[in-house]
Amino acid sequence: VLNHLAHVETLRGNLEVAGRYAEETYQAAAESGQEIERPFALAVRALVAAHLGRVEAARAASDEGMPLALRMGVIFAYFELRAVRGFLELSLGKFADAHRFLGPLPEDVAKAGFGEPALFRFHGDAIEALVALGELEQAERLLDELEEQGRRLQRVWALVTASRCRGLLCAAQGDMPGAVSALECALDLHERLHEPFELGRTYLVLGTVQRRSRKKRPARESLQRALEIFDELGAPLWSERARAELARIGGRAPSETVLTATEKRVAELIAAGGTYQEVGDALFISPKTVQWNLSKIYRKLGIRSRAQLAVALAADTPLTPEADTSGSDPNPAVPPVPS
Repeated sequence: VLNHLAHVETLRGNLEVAGRYAEETYQAAAESGQEIERPFALAVRALVAAHLGRVEAARAASDEGMPLALRMGVIFAYFELRAVRGFLELSLGKFADAHRFLGPLPEDVAKAGFGEPALFRFHGDAIEALVALGELEQAERLLDELEEQGRRLQRVWALVTASRCRGLLCAAQGDMPGAVSALECALDLHERLHEPFELGRTYLVLGTVQRRSRKKRPARESLQRALEIFDELGAPLWSERARAELARIGGRAPSETVLTATEKRVAELIAAGGTYQEVGDALFISPKTVQWNLSKIYRKLGIRSRAQLAVALAADTPLTPEADTSGSDPNPAVPPVPS
């Protein structure tokens, strides 16, 4: 149960909570003397550590877990550990190392009789590594397999990942319109997935494709959105990837008075009467992130109330605090910013 809870909280983006469950999983296995559970406990420990950017901890858990799983004949845990280690190396931008762990997995998993694509979640990482290494034909074969499985089984995760990877592959083949179309499809599917880390990855790929297409403003907005998600989740390796892509965009950054795409959407939903929780649920971010964005919106527009916010959005121009003094929020004028 603890193991499953650690996985669920990882998917939900509650990484610190997931980490606590992962450690409880490991301690429970050790204290109860259930050696057969140790490889599974090490796998989930590695999974959470990799997401949190705790590189040495993730490597140590996978280095211990993989030979242990093989020795004990726990093949499921072995595949999971291989997939997690590949994800870690991919997160670090070490594509050849990622491929070393992920490359043989499709055939090995198929031979073992596992047909559910979401069990080990290696397809997207394996395809991304192959594209980065220029192995486009091999990437396309694996992508075709994932698309077929996703459609046949109606697995939203597989369909989202396949669409994102199709965007990556199209971009590598020089088909930028096809790449954007695939990534927009992925974003539509994300509304059914509710996994913020995966959403951040899709925005990162979209921003990268937009940057390569010289669409600077959309690229900044997509990459900023990715960065906000990764920062909120506490996934530093992926935050650094988003920052690196942002740094590659030439020209001037947007004015400090211009709302980002995320800020504008938050502003629209708040102005329509949404609560922090409702807006967060709609955008797959936490209520604290909604508060943080709203504080930036108020500062940029020079306003202090939701009534002023609605007027500013209707006019599509910034307002000064004196422009509308009617009505005020029942909460403080500027929403509290989380520490």
